[in-house]
Amino acid sequence: ASILRPQRVSAGGKRVRFDAVTVYYFPRRQGFTSVPSQGGSSLGMARHHSSIRSFTLGEFSRERESKHRLTLQQHLRLEKLQQRKMKLTRNGTVQCAQADLLTLEDVSDEDLDVDGVEVDDCFFLQPLPTKRRRALLRASGVARIDAREKAELRNIRLSREECGCDCRLYCDPKHCGCSQAGIKCQ
Repeated sequence: ASILRPQRVSAGGKRVRFDAVTVYYFPRRQGFTSVPSQGGSSLGMARHHSSIRSFTLGEFSRERESKHRLTLQQHLRLEKLQQRKMKLTRNGTVQCAQADLLTLEDVSDEDLDVDGVEVDDCFFLQPLPTKRRRALLRASGVARIDAREKAELRNIRLSREECGCDCRLYCDPKHCGCSQAGIKCQ
């Protein structure tokens, strides 16, 4: 989480300028507050921050671009690895022991065209697969991942598939689920 600190407000009160960014870092925890599109183990954060760091606007911008560039590099490396595996297996149609042995370390920095991509054009908040979320939680010190969340999340996703009521031409408040829930008939 980051907070911009106002520098000053002009006499008319219509302009605000910022001179610093304060970033609060929170330890990762199992979420129970978000609903990933698949699987369980949602990501969350602890109630209290573990550290604080202040930046000038320029420092923050450079820091963020550096992190985004690293994320982009990792993404491009993974893409290149998948391309190589698909080429060796003829788009997954044949088995290839060499493809099974390839790892991210087999993709060098020279194989990546990071300079050809504008970092700001990339979207960095991508959904993470369940396996990756679980690995992040374990790496953050979560010893036991609560399995109950998986069932809760599945039930929430199922409930979101069904919305509204069965009313067709007119609404009968006695049988309308929307009306009974205190909302306008859908």
